[in-house]
Amino acid sequence: MQEENVLSVENLVTSFNISGRDVNAVDDCSFSVKKGKTLGIVGESGCGKSVTSLSLMRLIPTPPGKIKSGKIIFGGKNLLDISEAEMRSVRGNKISMIFQEPMTSLNPVYTIGNQIAEVFMLHKGSSRKEARNLSIEMLRQVRISSPEKRIDEYPHQLSGGMRQRVMIAIAIACKPSLLIADEPTTALDVTIQAQILALMNNLQKENGMSTILITHDFGVVAETCDDVAVMYAGKIVEKATTKDIFSNPKHPYTIGLLNSIPKLGEKKQRLNTISGIVPSLSKLPKGCRFQDRCSRVTEQCKSIEPELLSLKEDKKVACFNIS
Repeated sequence: MQEENVLSVENLVTSFNISGRDVNAVDDCSFSVKKGKTLGIVGESGCGKSVTSLSLMRLIPTPPGKIKSGKIIFGGKNLLDISEAEMRSVRGNKISMIFQEPMTSLNPVYTIGNQIAEVFMLHKGSSRKEARNLSIEMLRQVRISSPEKRIDEYPHQLSGGMRQRVMIAIAIACKPSLLIADEPTTALDVTIQAQILALMNNLQKENGMSTILITHDFGVVAETCDDVAVMYAGKIVEKATTKDIFSNPKHPYTIGLLNSIPKLGEKKQRLNTISGIVPSLSKLPKGCRFQDRCSRVTEQCKSIEPELLSLKEDKKVACFNIS
């Protein structure tokens, strides 16, 4: 039985005007998120992951950026066609986002209680007293101890892990259908990272949310994701279930990323790396964007850009030389 999609993105193109010309940071990307499931979007820094998430929320700074074309289908509507007022009722209410760095995302001059309560007052019409009580309950839900005390503290009084929990509390306050988490554990140490990921997993199951997890860490993907989209230089180069990506990667970039993960039990040796760097989006090579770093490159790769084609159900790859 075909699983229901909570979000479908079709041929999304987001560009930025640089020195008078449009440069596509997200280039013709299509993917979907199944109800109650987690999609991981993976790739190196600068590949377009965060721009994709901001595009879904319609938070691209204009100018210099703009969503040029495509569709973002959510709740039976194309979010690119609705008014800004309608989008504000979706943003934070039906689709929420956890940003990378909680210290810059939280307002330093307001207590964390005020910042959570604002969500309830804005989207649910709660009174100040109701919002405060609901905010305490949210802090309890994200496993912050002594929530009655913590609610009146400021962001600088909390540790990095606690600030990230507050960000999660704000994001899930209205029980959104879709949560977008942009590198939610990047600035945290490993033990806190594991706690935050376990918390997000539990909250997803409790609230029946769908999640988009944006990360560069395949370890995090293995722990939390059902499906994976691998991005390179603004394009999706491979899409599959998480199990398939780990057991049967096809694109040379995906294989390179997986080979660069250190493995337990192996003798000390140099880590595998992918040679070269991601090309500048303003100076992309003709043909395949990965050609300068690929061991399988042929003349065809240097002249024609491969399309993302289906190998089987739930498996798509953009490569001419699949082994």
